[in-house]
Amino acid sequence: MTGNIFAAAATIAMLGVSAMPAIAATPAELAAAKRYVEGIYAKLPGDFDYRSARYAPALKALIAKDDACAEAGGGICVIDTVPFCDCQDTGSDYKLLSSTVVAKGDTGARVTVQMRNGGPKRYSVDLVLIKGNWFVSDIVTPTTPSFAAKLRRELK
Repeated sequence: MTGNIFAAAATIAMLGVSAMPAIAATPAELAAAKRYVEGIYAKLPGDFDYRSARYAPALKALIAKDDACAEAGGGICVIDTVPFCDCQDTGSDYKLLSSTVVAKGDTGARVTVQMRNGGPKRYSVDLVLIKGNWFVSDIVTPTTPSFAAKLRRELK
């Protein structure tokens, strides 16, 4: 077995292929992630459909599963609020105060927004970069530490 591993490594080296790790998002990509999330929060007041956001495939599948559960049950399944704010309506004081972005892993980012919505709030949106576009992979609110984990746990 060790000989096979050595042979494979030698072949890769001869072909000039390196096992370089993926490069983290560039500053321009991180700025785009921040703008994308700020755009979501700018649309929240009023008639916002959280399904209009771009979701990473795993989270998109969980949301579809929740939709199917709600349809089969004739009402609400797990998602009973707008996941980005854990709210059904926004307060009259609703305002995006600030946001920050940090790289997360090789192809991810976390955008954290400071809001006013019935008082000060902080939300974080985890994103993954797929083919040059940012997709939401998770949402963190004061009452939901992981939207994706909540769906995985509560959807049977």
